[in-house]
Amino acid sequence: MTIASIVFLALGIALLCCGIAGHLLAGGEAAGLAALLAQNRNLFLLISIVVLFVVAYRLLYNHSTTQRRHVMSSAVRYAILIVVGILMVYPLLWMVGATFKDNVEIFTSIGLIPSRPTLEGYRTAMNNYGGDINIWGAMLNTYKYVLPRVIFTVISSTITAYGFGRFNFRGRKLLFAVLLSTLFLPQVVLNIPQYLMYSKFGWVDSPYYLALIVPSLFAQETYFVYMLIQFMRGIPRDLDEAAKIDGCNIMQTLALVLVPMLWPAMVSAALFQFMWSSNDFMGPLLYVKTPSNYPATLFVRLSMDGDSGFNWNRVLAISLISIIPSLVVFFAAQSQFMDGITAGAVKG
Repeated sequence: MTIASIVFLALGIALLCCGIAGHLLAGGEAAGLAALLAQNRNLFLLISIVVLFVVAYRLLYNHSTTQRRHVMSSAVRYAILIVVGILMVYPLLWMVGATFKDNVEIFTSIGLIPSRPTLEGYRTAMNNYGGDINIWGAMLNTYKYVLPRVIFTVISSTITAYGFGRFNFRGRKLLFAVLLSTLFLPQVVLNIPQYLMYSKFGWVDSPYYLALIVPSLFAQETYFVYMLIQFMRGIPRDLDEAAKIDGCNIMQTLALVLVPMLWPAMVSAALFQFMWSSNDFMGPLLYVKTPSNYPATLFVRLSMDGDSGFNWNRVLAISLISIIPSLVVFFAAQSQFMDGITAGAVKG
């Protein structure tokens, strides 16, 4: 054994002893070091198990054949991925199960399967609020502005990225620097001036959601522009020259040559915008005043009735129903989404 292995082995044993001592002291009154051990006993046990596992793995790895080392490393990678995957998906699975629980069980159990299943949450989720809107109307309102916003964002971002990525013009570097600088502006700084400007335009509480849709016509999402520019840099300029020789003008080159190659990145931008717009709460809160025009994000907040108390199974049921379209869209375009995310990071 190396010195490092001995040190980590001793550390793991010490932490294991601290955890066991903490469990022994947890039953009675303790103070000082004993209280510290009792309060953090599970943490000590967890860290000790991880440290001892790493030491044991290294010892076995160093005394194994090449084939066995490959099997061991693959097993550890998959085990880590499975554990992380369970930790990531568990809250969503718990949310699904909690829609069938009552308030008492929601706050007293972390299990996935309800002991007393009830459909009360889904029944009350279908109720109208104020006689103006229900969950289905709210979801319809959501996609009235989300879909145009996604389409306009992708088109405007692609055209803007085409201008910065393929043409040299006076002030290009300065304008690109200004464009990137907007990434560092938090949205909360822009809310007041934007609200005042949109109020003068008459866009606040517009039945057509103009305050939410019109800005997407002007490539306001700098992140997507930057992502498409990076992706475009990997496309050879020879294709542009070949298209020009074949008689294509500037827009034909973009539409017929570059867009098919930019498609994975455009799908990624569309998915990001779709999820961000569907989950946006502050925008509709500022610019939508009529209850019958509320999107799903505001409807979820509206369903929390402060007078009669929260029925959390209803709130969770409404939340689950509202995110189902986003989950379906994401999994339907998952392969192109991953291609768009990874391809832009590789220079070719």
